[in-house]
Amino acid sequence: MGAFESSAEPMNSDGREEAMGKLEEYEKRSVEVIEGDSRKLSKTHQGTAVFCESQTIGGREVFRVVPLANLSEVADDLIRGAVELSEYAGCVVPSKGIAEFSVRSGRLALRRVAERYDWTFESATCSHTFSPVAPTPRRVRADDTSKSIGFHVHSRKDKACVELSLMTPTGAFLSDPWPFPEIAIDVSGREFTLKVRVDPSVDHQEVERRATDIAARIIFELDVRNGIPLVLEPRRRMRVSFERTPESSRPAIRFPKLRTPREVAALFSFATEAADNPPYVFLSYYQVLEYYLPVAQRKDSIRILRSELRDPFFDEDSDPSVLRLINSIERFKQVGEEDQLKVLLRDYVREDKLKEFFAAEDMKHFSKNGPISGIPEINMHPKSDPLSVQAAKRVYALRNRIVHAKDDPRYAEIPVLLPRSAEATYLRPDISLARLLATETVIHSQE
Repeated sequence: MGAFESSAEPMNSDGREEAMGKLEEYEKRSVEVIEGDSRKLSKTHQGTAVFCESQTIGGREVFRVVPLANLSEVADDLIRGAVELSEYAGCVVPSKGIAEFSVRSGRLALRRVAERYDWTFESATCSHTFSPVAPTPRRVRADDTSKSIGFHVHSRKDKACVELSLMTPTGAFLSDPWPFPEIAIDVSGREFTLKVRVDPSVDHQEVERRATDIAARIIFELDVRNGIPLVLEPRRRMRVSFERTPESSRPAIRFPKLRTPREVAALFSFATEAADNPPYVFLSYYQVLEYYLPVAQRKDSIRILRSELRDPFFDEDSDPSVLRLINSIERFKQVGEEDQLKVLLRDYVREDKLKEFFAAEDMKHFSKNGPISGIPEINMHPKSDPLSVQAAKRVYALRNRIVHAKDDPRYAEIPVLLPRSAEATYLRPDISLARLLATETVIHSQE
């Protein structure tokens, strides 16, 4: 997840020695484990140990904190290999078989959702707790009785359990670094997270994979059975925006010259509404292209048929001439969506606009080693396909990765690109390409 900047002065060794001098011997040993190669103890403050990261952001320091009471717990998890999840916000302790996920409901933090309900669930039979020293928050009812907030359920079949409870100290420590060293931890106000425990005998990647699958399943059932919509937080958030730069903050308004169909205008508007869901933004612009596919294909078909009819050697009394005409018509009927898209971009998108676009972009993103797998690269080499053809292939392949399910045999080799996946956070250049193609199509459809 992203780090915050601070204007704190660089930490010096005296600060560390002074902080260490305030700790018990067992606490010092935990600190030394937590420090490792990537961070150093900076100070103790209001019952917490403040660690400074070795890597800075813009030359400024960032910090992580651990309550002194939880130093040994965090150190133990780090010894066991605790690291951030690869795709979602949270952490995994593979030797324990535990993954912890940051979850939200719309724009609400999970704690707000957790405190809203009287959760009822079957008692867990696994006798397992995720954070042995974490207090269990309780909700006071109208009759002055109280009930614990959250749930803990278990499946013998899956050999797994799931818990909704306060974020663990390790989960909090491996979350975003803080922008300043003056930090007070209020345990009662700490966030809730979803925790999954699976068989710890498998390797790191398998622990994370199984835990993520179970987290997705329980989120699905909470939505379907209980009407509680939750999402796993992506590790790296991205919000797609095409707002004008500050120097263009004085918009010149004119009466619209483009005759834009209402449906197309609505799709552009939805792309703005879905700004925090990159795949949906991409699909909105792709739907604009789909809107014009029939028109472009029809015009191309008419052009080819007219060429056949104007051929000096065309003879309406000749069966071979007529059959050639019929074959042309049949080919039009069998043209797939990707080929239709190639025709659309060839006829509606200016080549110089594409060259201008890619000249301004980081072409590493569009290379075969770019962050989005399973889609064709864009190559500016003169001997390559025209840019319109390359763009059509890439945009169509990306569309397939978003909309096609894994169990469709036609796309068995294409992994699904999920809305909150790591790849989704890298989609902005492809979204910008789709937006350009959609805009060009609208402009050149006016006749």
